[in-house]
Amino acid sequence: MLYKEWRRPTERPSWQFYVYNWSNAQAILEHRASSASFQEIGPYQYEEVAEVVDVKYHQANGTLSYRKRTIFRPSGPHSTTTNGTESERIISVNFVALVASHLGHSMDYSVQRELSFMLHNFHQTVTVTRTIGQLLFTGYREPMMEPLRKLVCPTKRRSVACQDERLAYFRTFNVTRRASEVYSLDVGLKDRSKYGTVRSWGAAAVPAAHGEFHPCDGFADLTGEFFPSRIERDQAIAIVLPELCRRLTLEFDREQLVAGIMGFRYAVRLVRPFRSAQMSESSMRSCPDTSIRLGRYGILNTNECNGFPLYESDQAHVYSNESTSFSSDSDLLYYVLEPTTGTVLESNIGLTYHTFLRPNEHIALFQSVPELRIPLFRFARYYRLSELKAAKLRQLLHLLDVGHQIALAGCVAGLTIILLAVVYACWKAERPSKTNNDQYRIIGMQLSDERSKRLESERADEG
Repeated sequence: MLYKEWRRPTERPSWQFYVYNWSNAQAILEHRASSASFQEIGPYQYEEVAEVVDVKYHQANGTLSYRKRTIFRPSGPHSTTTNGTESERIISVNFVALVASHLGHSMDYSVQRELSFMLHNFHQTVTVTRTIGQLLFTGYREPMMEPLRKLVCPTKRRSVACQDERLAYFRTFNVTRRASEVYSLDVGLKDRSKYGTVRSWGAAAVPAAHGEFHPCDGFADLTGEFFPSRIERDQAIAIVLPELCRRLTLEFDREQLVAGIMGFRYAVRLVRPFRSAQMSESSMRSCPDTSIRLGRYGILNTNECNGFPLYESDQAHVYSNESTSFSSDSDLLYYVLEPTTGTVLESNIGLTYHTFLRPNEHIALFQSVPELRIPLFRFARYYRLSELKAAKLRQLLHLLDVGHQIALAGCVAGLTIILLAVVYACWKAERPSKTNNDQYRIIGMQLSDERSKRLESERADEG
């Protein structure tokens, strides 16, 4: 049953996406306004439909190798959302041009000038008007991408610009239906402590500490699908989300009741992915060709794991932004785990992403632009155990509790029997013995009988 649920999950996380429309872009670029204005549009509600394919069991090491296919389906009518439609067009920064400028920063002057001419020849602008669907999932073909690949890919092999796919904030699974790279799941047959550990093929032989990691590293960690049983509240749990290019540390916060089940609520502490020194060209060239990096596959496409100028926003900055609306709980990062079985009762991962518009003196399009932080999108991924499975889990926990009580009662009964046996043995040892008295009595009776016989014999002789 667990295997079938893992292959084709019936409980699907729900996603809410928000995008930002740059309402005064022209005024900012012409230096007629002092502050940028961004309008949040959404939510666009989807459910995550995942399927595990190409499963193979490897008996030698007790692991399952597999690929994962993920698509997003609208949880309501596809064309409508709360505040708009997916086909609605918004103004955002031209991510293709921004990527060209970003990648060119570390290149030679001649390459940067070639990029500048390329942007001019393809009539690129700082901002573009796109539909929300194109920005999020379906992506779009940009004629400039092909010459850009030829120019930057010989040295920038890590970036999504070098992959032949549409450009979108999220990978275009809804268009291509591609599966992921190969992962390996440890089922705990060889070592129970490694149950649920997922490893990327090509992971570093000596992985970095959980506090930081290198973009070359793969991973060999829990991924949030399976957790160990008998969880201790004072022990932090480290997990990795390869789909989002993030490592997380779960730290116990408090107990929380979910669907009648007491669970441990863990606050999520994000581990920042890379330092700028790790993203240098010389550092990236040291990556082995066979290495499967953490960000090579994932739901999130254009992120910093792939060398793209897309960054996760600090939550403190997000909450201080008055132009965005947040509920009290929807944007918190947390997991609620049932400690006995390690079952995920509830989880929420809410992240906001932005980019930076920066002047570049060697690229004409960006020579006079202001330095500006531009919010792009945010999402909240929410999961909660269904009522049916919660009922089954409650029943299982009840049986475990009853079994524990029966075992405890058996232990008490056994100890009672042993105690009674000891008391009885002590009592019997201290009790006066009657065996000798009985023997004397019997002997005495025997002597009396013999004496009477002698008397009778003597009387007979006298007679």
